[in-house]
Amino acid sequence: HPTMRVPFELDMKAHPFKVEPSMTVMSLMERVEALVEGLAQNAGSMVQMQIQVLWNLKNAQKALSPSATLGDYFVCGDSFGVYGDIVEAPKQLPKIPECEKLPVTILTGFLGAGKTTLLNYILQ
Repeated sequence: HPTMRVPFELDMKAHPFKVEPSMTVMSLMERVEALVEGLAQNAGSMVQMQIQVLWNLKNAQKALSPSATLGDYFVCGDSFGVYGDIVEAPKQLPKIPECEKLPVTILTGFLGAGKTTLLNYILQ
């Protein structure tokens, strides 16, 4: 979609998709997301893409259901459009060695279930 801001040079015509008619729209969305994220990584930009809408360019007024099969809406040679978000991927946190991690126990329960009683028993 023209309003989507892509932080690197992207020519989707250079990356045609060959899909089976039995594939779902969701699987095509996932393939496009993976392609864009891979191309971004090759260009030195870490991004995540989340497609919200996919449509056949022959009928741009009709968004396709993610569970629909591609054969119901596309024939050989058709093109599709997508709209969604492309955001910078979060930086990965450094790995913490197991010996430096602090074990934590979370105690939950309904009101009156005995959380305080159990905690007092453990601490004594």
